[in-house]
Amino acid sequence: MNRVFKVCMFVICSLLLLSSCDKDHWDEQQRNSFYGYNVENHDDLDLRSITKCSYNQDTTLLTGIKNEKMWIGMFDEHTKEQLKEWNGTEIIERNIKIDRGYGVIETMRLSAFHLDRDIHKTNWGFTMIPYYTERDSNWSAESGLVEAGGYRKDILLLKGDNIITYSLNNPNIINPCWFQESVIVSSSYENGDDVEKKYYVIFPEGKKIVEWLDNSYSLDHFPVSYTEGIFLERESDYNIEDNTYSNYYSIIRHNYQMGKDVWKTSIPSLKDIENDARINTTILKQSNSIWKYQIDITNYDGSKKQVIFTVDVETGKVTEI
Repeated sequence: MNRVFKVCMFVICSLLLLSSCDKDHWDEQQRNSFYGYNVENHDDLDLRSITKCSYNQDTTLLTGIKNEKMWIGMFDEHTKEQLKEWNGTEIIERNIKIDRGYGVIETMRLSAFHLDRDIHKTNWGFTMIPYYTERDSNWSAESGLVEAGGYRKDILLLKGDNIITYSLNNPNIINPCWFQESVIVSSSYENGDDVEKKYYVIFPEGKKIVEWLDNSYSLDHFPVSYTEGIFLERESDYNIEDNTYSNYYSIIRHNYQMGKDVWKTSIPSLKDIENDARINTTILKQSNSIWKYQIDITNYDGSKKQVIFTVDVETGKVTEI
């Protein structure tokens, strides 16, 4: 009887010890998989998908796949504590088809995704571009390495607690803060020997508002609507008699959807500006249809000039002050 009791106790103690060892090994694996960051709810996370992505010197992002949906966590770089997390709203497609051109289609088995430098803070959250990667069975987070490159696809919109995916091939984020919290994105494609872009304006909820027909947009364009912007443009007139050019500036309201100007007005005080002058444009006031501009000009010799004017954005009428 005593022998049976001792055997039973030995078996029980052995099982408890093995359970403890397994738990310690699991906890260590968890710590390694999360790079030392304290993930608050790691249930159902695919540990092999976890990737560390730098955001700034105080904040780090971890990306991964949870319940077959995208997951992103934000962490304090100094305390390693979790600040926020976002979860995808849709089941991911693990098998991604990649069009290499010339009729060559490849299939990649998505294992993870990481983020590069295309991470933009907005009033409603973040927008960014993911890089999808495939990991073999020997991959380990203990190496501390992130795969170089990856397949660049889609736009991620982090709003509230959700990750919303806007499907887009060869994506770029052109302006994360356009008219009424919309985002300008583009998709590159080959047209013969040229690479061209299509521009789209999308909502933070991942819905397309409009597609633009031209790509004349620049970051110094100020929005009037989802499809129109206002900007200054430098132009030149050629004088055939004395073989000289005279420079002048116009203010333009442009419709990107239609690919044409709504109106265009030259500014008299911005005529004959030196070719190498530096121009800084500031909008002082946007009151209904009347916008007030300040133009600061610095010439190469250090001399300066300031021009202030208002423009009626509906009619294009300019009034210099």
